[in-house]
Amino acid sequence: MKYSSFSGIVLLAGGLMVACAKQAATPRRIEIVPNMQTRVSGLYFESGDRIGLTIRKGSETYVQNYPMTYDGAVFADDNLLWYDDVQQTATLTACYPYSPEGLPEEFALLQDQRAGYEEADLLGAVVHEVSPSGTPVAMLFRHLMTRLSIIIDNATAAAVTEVAIDGFATVADVDLSVPTAVAKPGALPARVQAFEVEPGLSYRAILVPQQGDLTVTVSTSDGRTASRTVADALLESGRRYDLSVRIDDNGLELSLAGEIVDWEEGGSLGGSGKPDLPDEPENPDEEAPDLVYEGVVYPTLRIGGRLWMAGNLRCQPASLTQEVDYWYPQSGLGEETGQGLLYACTAAMGGKTADGTPVQGICPDGWHIPDTEELSALAADPERPDDFLKCDGFRIVTASSQRYGDSETGYLMGCELTGTGKCRCLCYQTGADPVETEVSVNYGITVRCVQD
Repeated sequence: MKYSSFSGIVLLAGGLMVACAKQAATPRRIEIVPNMQTRVSGLYFESGDRIGLTIRKGSETYVQNYPMTYDGAVFADDNLLWYDDVQQTATLTACYPYSPEGLPEEFALLQDQRAGYEEADLLGAVVHEVSPSGTPVAMLFRHLMTRLSIIIDNATAAAVTEVAIDGFATVADVDLSVPTAVAKPGALPARVQAFEVEPGLSYRAILVPQQGDLTVTVSTSDGRTASRTVADALLESGRRYDLSVRIDDNGLELSLAGEIVDWEEGGSLGGSGKPDLPDEPENPDEEAPDLVYEGVVYPTLRIGGRLWMAGNLRCQPASLTQEVDYWYPQSGLGEETGQGLLYACTAAMGGKTADGTPVQGICPDGWHIPDTEELSALAADPERPDDFLKCDGFRIVTASSQRYGDSETGYLMGCELTGTGKCRCLCYQTGADPVETEVSVNYGITVRCVQD
């Protein structure tokens, strides 16, 4: 009986050990959180969009161009799981849109874009040294093509009917390991017909990045055409350019504006393109004063004429509910300088939306949540210290679940909302420059206030 009982215990313990071992070895689903500036066809990925994902661990290819579908929060597929060796890191490469033919090494641009340019929307992303885990992997998707916005000033009696671009090749060599794209050597120039954004006033075209003579031809309703060339124009991968075109009875005048690093929808470079700034202090070398708010002392820093909080906001207003309106970072909230809480956008803004005036939200009096122009200026300012943006991770919140995202990725909240339930913000990662993007208004992200 004793032997039998002991055997039962051993068998039971062995069964538990096997069960635990199986549980510990349960594969985890691979999930991708997309970070991006914008898309050509819209401001963000939409549910049902697909990417092709390739994973290499060392010299071995784990998956090649695996289709992953966006569910509104992450790209995933229930059948794609991490491998068991958590010590083996991997390089992940992704491309949008997904093509069953494989990740592109060559891309032929859609030449007739008059009906839309969604097919010219090519984005790539790569991330290195990724270890298998239950945390979604953040990947920054970059535009590989160039976008040219053409603004028309028509001084003639006839209406503009069409805008075309000549002189540029329409086939690109694609390198997703960077990712980037350049015109394929030997590819012949071809005409690209631009999409009409606003009848007779603005047009838009996606072009292959390259340097060369760019010719714009404008057709009018009286049957006339006029052309003008920008000599040796340089259009780089992932950048947007504005081209001002004035047409009168004497022909065309062209003015190509400098590139805008963040590829945004719309916008114009008329005037300075910069927001009105508060007066500089009499002594600009004077150290910026600390800000005391709700018993917490925040250092401040003047960047580009604006006075910014130099630490993430951590106030807990009585009107907000923890785990609904705000969250602690995954690592907790210690005394480390710069750490803060993660806030839902709608809660942080107090239910208000940007209407051209600063949105104070949960910021102290005289301060506000930054708008898109202020975020853009902060990202581009060379005076911004490399360690200015403190990464506290972010909280993924959907209708059915909550979980923390990549702890090495942070989002700095802006006050402008889109019609798709997202807010404009800056995405930043360790060792990478911040870029403009959008996240769900329900996500928990970082807040930094800027002085009015």
